Amino acid sequence: MTNNLLNQWQAGGRQFGLNRRAFLQGSAALAGATLAAPKVRAQSGVTLRFLSSETSAAAMAVLKKACDAYESQFGVKTIIDSSPISGASQKIMAAMAGGTPYDLATQGYIADILQYVQADALLPMTELVSKSSWGNNATWQFNGENWFYPYDYNLVTNYYRKDLYAEKGLKVPETRDQFLENCRALAVSNGGTIDLGGCVIPLASDSATNWASFGALFADVPRFYDDSWNVILDQGDVAQKAAGFLDFYAEAYKLMPPGLNTVSYAELMSLFVTGKTAHTLYSGRLVEALEANNPDLASQYDIFPSFGADGKKALAYSFDGFVAFKTPQSEEAMKFLTWFIDEYYIEWLLSAWMNFQPARMDIYEDPRWRDHPMIQKHWPTMEKMKSYIEDKDIQLISVDTTGPGIDIRPCRIFTNMVLPEMLQNRVINGSSSADCIAAAAERIRSFG
Repeated sequence: MTNNLLNQWQAGGRQFGLNRRAFLQGSAALAGATLAAPKVRAQSGVTLRFLSSETSAAAMAVLKKACDAYESQFGVKTIIDSSPISGASQKIMAAMAGGTPYDLATQGYIADILQYVQADALLPMTELVSKSSWGNNATWQFNGENWFYPYDYNLVTNYYRKDLYAEKGLKVPETRDQFLENCRALAVSNGGTIDLGGCVIPLASDSATNWASFGALFADVPRFYDDSWNVILDQGDVAQKAAGFLDFYAEAYKLMPPGLNTVSYAELMSLFVTGKTAHTLYSGRLVEALEANNPDLASQYDIFPSFGADGKKALAYSFDGFVAFKTPQSEEAMKFLTWFIDEYYIEWLLSAWMNFQPARMDIYEDPRWRDHPMIQKHWPTMEKMKSYIEDKDIQLISVDTTGPGIDIRPCRIFTNMVLPEMLQNRVINGSSSADCIAAAAERIRSFG
């Protein structure tokens, strides 16, 4: 997600030759198509456009296979395009401005989805979503409707080296301070340089930090607003707990590998895979990276959730799912998506066999998914990940869900990098935790 996308949008920016009024008028003109029952045969000769932000070769291969099969069966062609998730929204709006809108896409950021909903450019998915049972917080509604069909969780778990724990006689932590003590015990320095990092928790102003770094904060401070949307981050007990998290982060920062200020997704994985840190934060994709790049280490890791000061547990996570836009092909797009979910949803999940942790609960019992050899090999990890989405005592939170409901306001915390900059103020600029919290809260209030 581009940091200033929403601000540009609300200011009437014309980065793609499309202001909000034009978007609303254009989407209204495209809204004439109505949904039909999925069982109705697709219309031969139709061409759909699909934008995937899952750009791996395996995911794109499954999508192409499905589209080829659908065209062979129904005569409906699908043009597949791709974009990293950070640029997907811009590409979608540029396509709309150019008169060649996408019919379907993968989407991950609530802010992007909400802007499409508010512009009346998106089709509701409520009927399709209601057919399945979902894990805790896997789905969300806005204005009484579901607007995307989820496929994974992207849970952020703490990965640790079991072999190093055994060498030092360490136990799996149950509080934030115990985690910090384990990091101290495992960090190796030489002449003031960290050779083996105790942990890595990013702080760059990017989506990786927003996604991964705040599980320990969420354990103690799951909401930044009260039920009336008043900002409470700098109020009373909440402020003290948030300051405690920043103090913890400042101590952990001393134990992290060099170059942390620019660490993003790739480095979070590579530092662990190459043995340069004893702990890291990531989703199941890290297991895939271990198998691909350091299979010996693939038997020496385990996971645990993030902990608060007194042992409360939380997991940061993010959303990935399919969306459908209002276009002249809306009816055919929904037929394709319904067919894809019936025929290729599991194969799609297996294209990232550990990263695409299922959001739909029936998948865990489906032998087509469960019998995959790598899922079988790492089943203890998958069982833990599944237990985390079933345990009501574990908070599942993302930065953009820190309000009392789905709303654009917490999304602005994400897009404006408020929390990464709070970390930077603490450990780079040397501000006190209390001042960092106060500054972050004032920024949040400025968003309305």
